[in-house]
Amino acid sequence: MKFNFSVFVYILVGVLIFSCAEKPYHTTTISFNLKEKPRSIFETGVVKSVKLVRLESDSCIIGRIDKIIRNDSLLYIMDNSITNCVYVFTIDGSFVNIIAKQGHGRFEYAQLYDIFFDKENKTLCLLSRYDQKVISFSPDGKKVLEESLLPKMFARIVSTTDGYVGYMQNYSQSPNIPDNLWIMDKSYNLLESFMRINPKLESRTQGGIYPISTYGNVIYFKPEFENTIYQIKDRNVCPCYMLDFGEKTVPELSSISIDGTRDWQKLMMEKVANINNYVETDDNLLMNFKMDAQHWLGIYDKNKHTSEIASLDCYEDDYFFSFGEIRGMDRSAIYSTIEYEDVYDVWVGHNKYVNFEDEYPKQVNNLRKLFPKLEEDGNPFIAIYSLK
Repeated sequence: MKFNFSVFVYILVGVLIFSCAEKPYHTTTISFNLKEKPRSIFETGVVKSVKLVRLESDSCIIGRIDKIIRNDSLLYIMDNSITNCVYVFTIDGSFVNIIAKQGHGRFEYAQLYDIFFDKENKTLCLLSRYDQKVISFSPDGKKVLEESLLPKMFARIVSTTDGYVGYMQNYSQSPNIPDNLWIMDKSYNLLESFMRINPKLESRTQGGIYPISTYGNVIYFKPEFENTIYQIKDRNVCPCYMLDFGEKTVPELSSISIDGTRDWQKLMMEKVANINNYVETDDNLLMNFKMDAQHWLGIYDKNKHTSEIASLDCYEDDYFFSFGEIRGMDRSAIYSTIEYEDVYDVWVGHNKYVNFEDEYPKQVNNLRKLFPKLEEDGNPFIAIYSLK
């Protein structure tokens, strides 16, 4: 049996290589110049407009925002750290609904792990990893529609025109085929799998990583602790982009010795080990990553074939507020969260460190016009940075 499985693996690898060879592909190296002073994201031209959204707090209090996705005029906010719920708001911050169905029964989830919107079926989908199910809801989250059992303990799922792609988050579950990516049909039946899990990464992952992205009918996958972004199209997998961060480029895991949690933490602190969010638009590739304990946005201009690293600076045009923590990206916008008190202090006009009324009078005045009344406490704000 061991011999037969080895033969199968070699045949599979050969097929993938042959497929890529038969269909010409080009691997683009994206090099980021770390010696060049980064421009503010607002100077790069990728942001078209900025909208600050106050999430209504009369009907619910959000514990933590772990992920944000959007469908048309609705925002879906996942809190799987504290409340284990999904909140639905309008694009203007009005409360629509809350999904709180933790449990072990039908239409309940043991632990909320991810959310995604199925555009083909027009449904909001909640992923529960440990009991291997997806629960589908109407777009407003008020009506539960279906419960689908999964063949694997997926940590992330994205929908495609033909079905779904599941990500195992470096947990093999099936020792015979320890792959990270699985292609499924519209009924969540397994079709094919790709991307062997590095033995050094077995059951190891970093929180807040969303390594799968789609653009049209193409799926992109950035493995953790690798510098390659792979393209999966027509059931063929090929390297598409190579990321070069200079001295911050993470080395091949096979070339280094890692012993224990401290070594992993040191590697993530010293190198760009992972991309938190990745999205491709018609003009750019955008990737959010952490370097030197700060978050940055890598930008690759597909038309000019140029790249740069942008700093996520405070927005100072119409209003004044910090860029926030990126909790979602799609082809239309970047979504970040800003602590309530940070906006409230500017609205009041001062805190113990800064007199905002003196330094940013126009922005403070505009903020008060936007929000005529603010309480001392409330839900986090959402900043929507619309992309060009």
